[in-house]
Parts: sequence; C-alpha cells; structure tokens
Amino acid sequence: MSGNIARETAQFIVKEVGWEGDAAELTDDYPLIDAGVLDSLGLLTVVAHLESRYGIVVDDVEIGPVHFGTLGGIEQYVTGKQGAAA
Repeated sequence: MSGNIARETAQFIVKEVGWEGDAAELTDDYPLIDAGVLDSLGLLTVVAHLESRYGIVVDDVEIGPVHFGTLGGIEQYVTGKQGAAA
C-alpha cells in the first residue's frame, strides 16, 4: 500500500464498516465500490471518517468512484485536499 492514509482507511473499512476480509487484501487498486466492499452507507461512513480524521471537507459531488473507488484514489484525494487547505 502506498501510504498511511490508505493503510489506515483499509483498517477502518475492516473494523468499522464491517468488511469481512483482511485489510491486507485491500490493495491500493482494489475496486472498493465495484467489488462490493463499500455500499452507499459504507461509503458515507468512510467519508465522514476521513473528514473527521484528516480535517477535510468532502463536497457531495465528489463522493463516488472517481475519488473513492480505490484506496489509492482515497489517499490521493485526501492528500490533495490537505494540500489545497494549506
């Protein structure tokens, strides 16, 4: 996995969203939405967690597979949001 955000988010998905697989199976390019790891409620749970944990604001129009379809995409999105806020 590429970085801390991706690893932490994988752990969160296993512990809090209730995915029954192992966090190690969630690679940077694993299709979280397409593979059914995140449904709509799970996606919103992850978004709320990221906003709280990393101090970002996610616009409703940004919630979807483009930014949240993979752990790599999530890490890139959060890092970009943090950089824009700096």
